[in-house]
Amino acid sequence: MILFIFLGSVPTYIYGAAHPKGKRLDAIRRELGYFSSNSQGQWKGPMVGVELPVVPDFGPTVKNPKTGVLVVGACPWIANYNVPIMSNNLLLGGHIARKVSARGGGLPAVQAMALLHGSNKLEIACNILDTSITSGDRVQEEVAKLAHKENIDVEAGYFTDFSVEQITELAYERLFVNQR
Repeated sequence: MILFIFLGSVPTYIYGAAHPKGKRLDAIRRELGYFSSNSQGQWKGPMVGVELPVVPDFGPTVKNPKTGVLVVGACPWIANYNVPIMSNNLLLGGHIARKVSARGGGLPAVQAMALLHGSNKLEIACNILDTSITSGDRVQEEVAKLAHKENIDVEAGYFTDFSVEQITELAYERLFVNQR
């Protein structure tokens, strides 16, 4: 019931299996300008203002600055894996991210972008759409190879979330073990 209240009062976009044409989350984010950069070339993040560049699937066509927009969908598990690189050159980081990303001819089932991480470091932030196709280790290797060509040191990457196996184990414990 709460979701239906939101659908009426918050601009709502649908993606993945919930969308009639299977629209991808990254496509919606691009349309909304989420991946745009500011005047210094840094990631701008969420859109500002109330005007929406794309008509939502449900709800009003302008956003309330206090509530923003809602994006609801269904898709297979996506793993987030970030690799820190010792550079603050965002253009070079973007070049590495494009070469790692499937869209740029890089690793299959990987989406990537470069984000500033402090004043002297970038992260190549990756969505791994299918870890059975491309692993975190493989992303680490590829980022390291590309960064070393530019004489940039690389730190150990890390997953930002739980794995499918960890979530399944936690759910099992909460449902069955803690109920005894």
